[in-house]
Amino acid sequence: MQERFLVIDKDGIYLLGYPLRLTPTETKLLTFITERGEASAQLLCSLLNEGVSRQNVAVHISAINRKAQSISGRKLV
Repeated sequence: MQERFLVIDKDGIYLLGYPLRLTPTETKLLTFITERGEASAQLLCSLLNEGVSRQNVAVHISAINRKAQSISGRKLV
């Protein structure tokens, strides 16, 4: 999948041509969000596991954004 400056494919995730190194959980979240265009916190919690809290999802989203900002200077999610 390619969205503007973000490429997600079988070889990995690339932001502005640089590898975006995410954990498997972060990859799952980012792929799901980019495929749908948006997702509620409740939907993301259920995607990961019934026992996952909104706070856990927020921590993963924050990690995605921190890693993206180190490459592009902007958040992804």
